[in-house]
Amino acid sequence: MALPWPLRDRLLARRALAARAGDEAAMRALYRELYPEIARFVGRRVRSRADAEDLVSRVFFTLVERLDDFDPKKGNLRGWLFRIARNAIIDHFRKQRPTVAFDGLGELLPAEVDDPLSELIERERLGHVVRQLEAQPTEIRELLALRYADGLRHKEIAAMTGLSESAVKQRVSRAVRELRTQVARISEKGGADVAVG
Repeated sequence: MALPWPLRDRLLARRALAARAGDEAAMRALYRELYPEIARFVGRRVRSRADAEDLVSRVFFTLVERLDDFDPKKGNLRGWLFRIARNAIIDHFRKQRPTVAFDGLGELLPAEVDDPLSELIERERLGHVVRQLEAQPTEIRELLALRYADGLRHKEIAAMTGLSESAVKQRVSRAVRELRTQVARISEKGGADVAVG
């Protein structure tokens, strides 16, 4: 069973302070605790597995190198480390156009499909949602990915992006509302755009 967020944040902060004081076991515990999340976060944004592994290594190297910069009074360690990961990804893509994977799109669509025609219609709807997401500004795509694909809390997203928590909530809510409206329009058409033949 996972710890509730406030307890987990305090535990990570204590481990970070211990690691900063030279406790190698605390540093290993931080790595074990945070590696899966950081690897998933980076892996969803970087297509090459080798590049993703390299970036994750750099993130944890930066953690070790800059642990003295972490201040638990200014934010939580998890958010701070995700910000380091985000900056590493941005640096990686400076010469390329970034793409964001949205694995959690299915929640915007109705749940079950029973027959091939329904499945075809659902795929068409999902394709429409993906096109709508791709049409969003980069900032909105990133906020949605951080919230739904990576499961970050609004507070953590705010710490990563430099936006206020209320601005993050508002932008994510507005984008989801707009996407749901688009999906509802497609549903009202009954998948009329899908050619059956």
